[in-house]
Amino acid sequence: MPPRRPLDYPRRIATTARNAASTIVAQVFGTTALIWDGRTLREAVLANRLKAEADKSRSNALAVGDEVTLEDEGASLPTIVAIAPRRTRLERAATGSQGRILMQVIAANAEQAMIVSSFADPPFRPGLVDRWTLLALRGGMDPALCVNKVDLGSEEEAAVEVEKGKVPFEPVYVSAETGHGLDALRARLANRMTVLVGHSGVGKSSLLRRLVPNCDALVAEVSHKSRKGRHTTTSSRLYPLPDGGLLIDTPGVRSVLLGPTEPAEVAGVFSEIAHAPACRFSPCSHRSEPGCSVLQGLEDGTVPREVYTRYRKLLEEAGLP
Repeated sequence: MPPRRPLDYPRRIATTARNAASTIVAQVFGTTALIWDGRTLREAVLANRLKAEADKSRSNALAVGDEVTLEDEGASLPTIVAIAPRRTRLERAATGSQGRILMQVIAANAEQAMIVSSFADPPFRPGLVDRWTLLALRGGMDPALCVNKVDLGSEEEAAVEVEKGKVPFEPVYVSAETGHGLDALRARLANRMTVLVGHSGVGKSSLLRRLVPNCDALVAEVSHKSRKGRHTTTSSRLYPLPDGGLLIDTPGVRSVLLGPTEPAEVAGVFSEIAHAPACRFSPCSHRSEPGCSVLQGLEDGTVPREVYTRYRKLLEEAGLP
């Protein structure tokens, strides 16, 4: 079988560099938020005008990672009066009132989305990586992969599972239990803003404690400052990393809803399909059209059967005919 084409996702943003003096949303509590100025956490309230102007197609006006402008005129809390345009966003579909499907922004302005999977317990599932990859690319972020729990076998065994799935990443293999691979992971996160995502049970919380040793104390400080810890509309939290950079932790989920999806977005997840020669007809769903180069690649082995199967499954999950 010919070697697989390396991952080559196009950059969708010019830069994610931020103003070093910017004030960043660290956690959201409905209409109030904790903000991080690079030194301390403060609580602020969202201006009524911004709430009224919020994009009604989304379930939240403010997201962790947003850069904001504050106005403090002696009120008990400063007011967030402006939100800078988002350079990137990670969002997923959520069910709003009356069953409406809204998009929920779970992180903003991150440069990369680090997808945490596990080698075992639960087993490695390439399809879950595909969904997060689509959402990352859609929002302008670089997807990356961290495979946790290699202590339940070995790094070599984990690499075999990733290769079986034909996942087009150079993963970092780690064990939050033993500390294996954590230096390599820290290097991937250093001096960047990263959003950490993953499904329930993959050990993301254990990794966070390794990466941010005082994270439990920071969470307690957040709850004390906000006094609303039980009523959060999002559990995403921003943490400064000891070696530089910022990490946005997001809650583990059992499923990911993609929301409205274009066929080209699905194809873009799989490098063999995204970089296939042009088909006879455009657009092409790569399912039954005559002169389809992807179907031809499936026959001659340039498109692995495992990749094509996942492509079809992701099309179905996105509700595309």
